[in-house]
Amino acid sequence: MAADETTDGGGPGSMFRLSTLELDDLLDELRARAGSARAAQERLSALLDAVVAVSSDLELSTVLRRIVESACHLVGARYGALGVLGPEGDELVEFVTHGISDEDRERIGPLPHGRGLLGLLIHSPHPQRVPRINEHPESYGFPDNHPVMTSFLGTPIRIRNEVFGNLYMTDKRSGDEFSPDDEVILTALAAAAGVAIDNARLYNRSVMQHRWGEATRDLVSALLQGRAQDDVLAVATRYVLELTDATSCAIAVPRGSDLVVAAAAGDGAPAVGTVVEDADWRAALAMPSQGVREAGAGLVLLSLGAGAEPLGVLAVQDVSTVNGFTAALLDFAQRLGVGLTAAQAQHERGRMDMLEDRDRIARDMHDHVIQRLFATGLSLQSVGRQLTEPAARERVEAAVDEVDAVIKDIRHTIFALHRSPDSRSLASEITTLCENAVVTLGFAPTLTVRGSLVDVPDQLAADLLAVVREALSNAARHAGASVVSVLVEAGDGLRVEVRDNGRGVQPGTRRSGLDNLARRATTRGGQLVIGAPEDGGTELVWSVPLADG
Repeated sequence: MAADETTDGGGPGSMFRLSTLELDDLLDELRARAGSARAAQERLSALLDAVVAVSSDLELSTVLRRIVESACHLVGARYGALGVLGPEGDELVEFVTHGISDEDRERIGPLPHGRGLLGLLIHSPHPQRVPRINEHPESYGFPDNHPVMTSFLGTPIRIRNEVFGNLYMTDKRSGDEFSPDDEVILTALAAAAGVAIDNARLYNRSVMQHRWGEATRDLVSALLQGRAQDDVLAVATRYVLELTDATSCAIAVPRGSDLVVAAAAGDGAPAVGTVVEDADWRAALAMPSQGVREAGAGLVLLSLGAGAEPLGVLAVQDVSTVNGFTAALLDFAQRLGVGLTAAQAQHERGRMDMLEDRDRIARDMHDHVIQRLFATGLSLQSVGRQLTEPAARERVEAAVDEVDAVIKDIRHTIFALHRSPDSRSLASEITTLCENAVVTLGFAPTLTVRGSLVDVPDQLAADLLAVVREALSNAARHAGASVVSVLVEAGDGLRVEVRDNGRGVQPGTRRSGLDNLARRATTRGGQLVIGAPEDGGTELVWSVPLADG
């Protein structure tokens, strides 16, 4: 028996003790297993810490950054990146990096789109370990100013059955290639990252839905409160820029046969008031309310229609489709269209109520006020005929003229009340007055209109019509003219000039009608001037400031 062996006597129950060498080997193995267990426990603890870290925030950009940082720490990588896949799943649209400074990224240039080894994971979404990047057949090479990288480890990040993106690790800090344990750890982290990203996306989606909801609520409320439509649409374009990453936004609405830009915001947006001739915009106007049209060069067009009538087109330039902005814009456009429709219906109801009130007031003035004034005028005329004193008779006749002038004013007011604000243009009504004057004049007066009468307020328009009517009536009754010209001019002010070649204003002519015109002018800060041109006849000039009209 060897010297280092002992026995208890050599009987059948004797026990042999291990040699010193064998005992040392056993202890080494136990120590190694204990070390491996401690290392495994440490890596497991680090993995749990990483899972907690990536799950501790709900802001998506922060979650993505923490995932890359935690992955690099877990597998000992010098560089790391998380590439986010686009909606088609065939290219990278976002690239979050760790280990490369902002200055280095600026020098490298555009972010990768998914070629080479990065594309290998896109087309084959399984964990990949590569000892030497430059020796792999899929290697695409590095751009200028890119740091040299050797070993590679990558794994996809899945959210249920969807591949959200890929984790890329390069350059094992120990100098060796990434191990199978590194692959297992990174795959486990990617699984936890998928849950964290899903939670962050759900949270971001709920926040964005709340913000979109607040925006549409504010806009629809403003419309229903009677705020000007173009002002509300201007706010809507600013909301779109604020809630998306778009570069510009515009809203065009139909006006007559044209499609006109009513609101715009952002760089490169068309100017407000621009008539849109683009066929894509017009095609978008006819789309159903849930339609989206891409016009090329990153332009997305959405219809604002909420019913059969097209209401407008929402145009958004360079909006991202990654974060669900298209779906949000669709809902926004539909809700804004509903608000526009409701506001138009409310405006129309208000307009009908106003017209009914105006019609009622006009009937009351005609059936009651005018009749009483007419009876009063008849009584005064009867009394005047019985008076023998010339001064008293003249005063009564002046009072009768004043009553006639008041009745005429009331009739003009009744005419204005019956006149629908948008039924006929003011210019066409002036033309009709001149055409009707043929009966009393015996010939047609000439009419010239300079400037636009579109923005003349309704009350001032009624005064303008009264001036033309009274001037033509005076020319027919007193002038004995063969030529009458009417000039209506709108600029900073409103000016009416009526000239005739008659006998001029005769002494003793009753001036009740002219006094009425003068009063209409002075109450608006204007004046009435009656003169005699050098070539004879009469010239009546009535002018008021348009801004005060």
